[in-house]
Amino acid sequence: MQIPYKPRPVGARKPERSRKAADTTPVVSDTFQSFDDTRIFYSIEGPEKFTGTPLVFCYGLVCSSLHWTYQIDHFKKSHRSVWFDYRGHHNSDAPKDLKSITIANMAKDLGLLLDELKIPKAILIGHSMGSSVALEFYRQQPSRVGALVLSNGTPKRPLETLLNSNNTIPGGFHLLKTIYEKSPKLFGTLWRLQRGNPVVRAIIKMGGFNPHLTPDEDIDRYVSLVEDMDPGIFLQILATYNEYDASSWLHTIQVPTLVISGARDQITPADRQELMSQLIPGSRLEKILHGSHCPQMDFPELINEKIERFLNELN
Repeated sequence: MQIPYKPRPVGARKPERSRKAADTTPVVSDTFQSFDDTRIFYSIEGPEKFTGTPLVFCYGLVCSSLHWTYQIDHFKKSHRSVWFDYRGHHNSDAPKDLKSITIANMAKDLGLLLDELKIPKAILIGHSMGSSVALEFYRQQPSRVGALVLSNGTPKRPLETLLNSNNTIPGGFHLLKTIYEKSPKLFGTLWRLQRGNPVVRAIIKMGGFNPHLTPDEDIDRYVSLVEDMDPGIFLQILATYNEYDASSWLHTIQVPTLVISGARDQITPADRQELMSQLIPGSRLEKILHGSHCPQMDFPELINEKIERFLNELN
């Protein structure tokens, strides 16, 4: 029986005639039960007889497959391309215990997904928090990672450098978390009241994207996803992401690694990717001029070309 789900969004850049044209690329979507019985959704796109190493796309904090949609559209023509929804996100279930939404458990879910699909080894492509999920999976099961593509990630504690805040953001986050824990219903009401707030949308648009490059339609879709997220899940994910620190062991990575950086990234500033590249032996750093926190949406063709060149060099 076909399980109803929200399909991968079509990027706004795609010409209208292409949206209407039939896409014959095979797509298989399903769910599996993870270690704690949480139902995890996944989708596989690409040639059924592909014999190379599959690609697995990991999106960022409170994001979705929208953030990789241009890359999946490109690579599904030649590679088996897999994406999945994290626990508590979109087509996947929220776990019974929200505290189980951690970077470690997202990586554990990824490992069980590869078991489900009988994939012995994959190339992981992560954006922002998805880079941490990819890194954590490498830490857990290094023999199952063929290569890493890490876009706009950080080796440790993202709130410390968010918006070049000089440590003012972490204090604000802890205040929000305290308010939520004392009165989750009130916090939820205030959260819902922000839906459609033009000021909030403008801040997200200017902070997370290059508004001169990324279509408004794509940005609006992302903002709507943030607004629809359960605030308890959002705060738990942000807490676990901010606790994650891989800096002490990045020097042990022994697979080819491409690090992508947006020169104008205000969420995880470019010096975080530079540090990550310095810590990972032999990694290549690609700095995208005028790129924001989402260069793969600012310059999809350029990012596709850089990833494709990296993948071709693996052969």
